[in-house]
Amino acid sequence: MPAERPEQVSRGALISASSNFTMLSLVAMDALGVVLIFNLNHWLITEELSSNLLLTWKLVLILAFSFLYYYLMDLFRFDSPLSQLGMLERSFIATMLIGITVALTVYLLGPRFIGGFVGRGVLTSSLIMLWLWSLSIRYVLNAWFLTQRSQIHWLVIVDDDLDQFLADFRSIYSREHLLLLTQNKTTDATTSEHLDQETEIVGCWGDLAAVMSHYPVAEIIIVSSSEQVPETLVDELMNIRIQGTRIYRLSDFYEKYLSRLPVFQLNQQWLATAHGFELIHSPIGLRFKRYVDVMIALVGGLIAVPLMCLTAMLILLTSGTPILYRQIRAGENNQNFVVYKFRTMVTDAEADGARFAERDDIRLTRFGSTLRKFRLDELPQLWNVLIGEMSFIGPRPERPEFIADLQRNIPYYNLRHVVKPGITGWAQVMRGYGDSTEDAAEKLQYDLFYIKNYSLVLDISILIKSVKVVLFGTGR
Repeated sequence: MPAERPEQVSRGALISASSNFTMLSLVAMDALGVVLIFNLNHWLITEELSSNLLLTWKLVLILAFSFLYYYLMDLFRFDSPLSQLGMLERSFIATMLIGITVALTVYLLGPRFIGGFVGRGVLTSSLIMLWLWSLSIRYVLNAWFLTQRSQIHWLVIVDDDLDQFLADFRSIYSREHLLLLTQNKTTDATTSEHLDQETEIVGCWGDLAAVMSHYPVAEIIIVSSSEQVPETLVDELMNIRIQGTRIYRLSDFYEKYLSRLPVFQLNQQWLATAHGFELIHSPIGLRFKRYVDVMIALVGGLIAVPLMCLTAMLILLTSGTPILYRQIRAGENNQNFVVYKFRTMVTDAEADGARFAERDDIRLTRFGSTLRKFRLDELPQLWNVLIGEMSFIGPRPERPEFIADLQRNIPYYNLRHVVKPGITGWAQVMRGYGDSTEDAAEKLQYDLFYIKNYSLVLDISILIKSVKVVLFGTGR
């Protein structure tokens, strides 16, 4: 048995890398497709292939447009949250957006800007072939991806309630096999009550070596209410890690694979010593973020003026005045400020007191549900960004009436107030609006992930995901 271990470690590591391999393969094949297809069509239609067309900065620009819209449509992953649109529809929309962007670029900067890639039908035929190419590649790699993921074995060392972890794990990985090592035999019965068919109890903590020699385990997760595990188990885990198997604490797993932090499993020692949280003590980073906020507020506000005027007119015609809604919200360092929004509810919506907005809320006006769906009600908050009360990206500002109760029920809730609130944010694009304490707790996990891992790349990702929310009306 032990002699089989090195081969099984390699197999497990190879399987665990299938997601990265799939994404890199898609990027490479998309790049190859753009270069070959545009050059091929140029040659077929014009009967000439200039040496400076094979791969120039003009093709690099088309590649950039392609990658942007493929990412926007979640075409670099097969577990897309855009479940209402299939791969065929999403790839078609991305291809259309590439064509529109290239055509607009040529219109604004002149036909010589992209060269021969747009004339005589080259662009149209290239886009059709590119759509068929990208779609075919994705169907083939998707079949391979599902086969590889179905072979993955995760080992979970547990001494605590597994219900929440299992629900979160299965929300992203439905096919992978979970192997459980419980603390002792007495916990097996209660743990096994909520297991699915892909989850199996294979022993206790003392059986770790035997389980690792028998199963091709790719990753190990420690799900424990305490950071303390027996020294003998630590020694075994150290040897296993040296041999090549990744080992995660629960917080590390949530951060890497779920892009959030499990607030109910964190403690002050972890928060005091964990890496990250650069945003809260980086004057240069905060200053740069402020400059970007001002630029977005000014440019975005000017662009949105016609849309805001139209929205104000429709509110006035459908539900009368007032058009704007003023509300007290808690901002940075828990300082209250007045937030501005287009009114989406009837004027006496809170006659009985403040309460969370609900799904299909009966207090919404006829036009209010549409405003919320496409997040148009948030546009006046560009003023809050401009005067420095909000950032464009950050945790959603909450109402003071709810904060005291949320702080009592959700650990570390007040940490979200160490940065400026935002019009959009990681929690908003990953979770959407919430209408309960449970929703607020889940959104806090995303907010803390953002504060801990802030970067320009993460902000760009949030901006792109926010565009998806507006385009597909997934707001509430």
